[in-house]
Amino acid sequence: AAAAAAAASKVDDVAAGPGSSGAAARAAAEGGAKEAAMAISCPLGRGLVAAVTTICATSFLYNAGQSTFDSFFPVYLSQVLGLGPTQIGGCLTALATVSFTISTAGFARMQKAIGLTLTAVLGLCLVSAGLALIGLAPGAELTMAAAVLYVAGIPLFTPAIPILLMQCVPSYQRGAVMGLDSAVNSVARIFTPILFGKLYFMNPTLCFCASGAVVSAAAALVMIRRVMVMGTGGWGTGGSVSKSKSGGGAASS
Repeated sequence: AAAAAAAASKVDDVAAGPGSSGAAARAAAEGGAKEAAMAISCPLGRGLVAAVTTICATSFLYNAGQSTFDSFFPVYLSQVLGLGPTQIGGCLTALATVSFTISTAGFARMQKAIGLTLTAVLGLCLVSAGLALIGLAPGAELTMAAAVLYVAGIPLFTPAIPILLMQCVPSYQRGAVMGLDSAVNSVARIFTPILFGKLYFMNPTLCFCASGAVVSAAAALVMIRRVMVMGTGGWGTGGSVSKSKSGGGAASS
């Protein structure tokens, strides 16, 4: 955090400089310290606009896939696999139990092991694979196994969004950005079931595979932005990065 420390240490020196307003200089130096700190700690963008755009786009793509599962998975179990209401209820309860278990026991350990950004990417990859395999699975047992992959990914990704917002957005702007992210999520959950509903009517397999591809795009986006901002080093050190291949410094992801 050398850049942030250096910027913070110069606040008083800049404010006392000749020919400048002390208050204005102090404000400018503090703003620079905030920007330097954000650039180091945010793994998705060195600027506010880039980071927020990445977070909102990722949320949109994820919610597009999640809304597909929520809207059509019970219908798929009933129409394609021939399960009754009691069996469908039991399946959904079992899946909720898996998600709860991973949420309480898995997220913190995974974040500590591979870092926040890679945990989010892993969660998105599991969601993507689960959705695609639901459509491709030939029977009820394999369909449920695919659904387990899907629900295993949800608690690895969803806690990452508020943490990334805290890392990437200054405290005085978090409320507005959280509202924007919530609006983006609502738009995804309103309109994408209509689009994927048409695909489901054409071919259920196509519907679930397409939604899996959408979520995989979210995983790719997060990974690409992480590499662009923080480089390619430190994948096995709990998300901590010391040097990128290009020689630039980076911080924990």
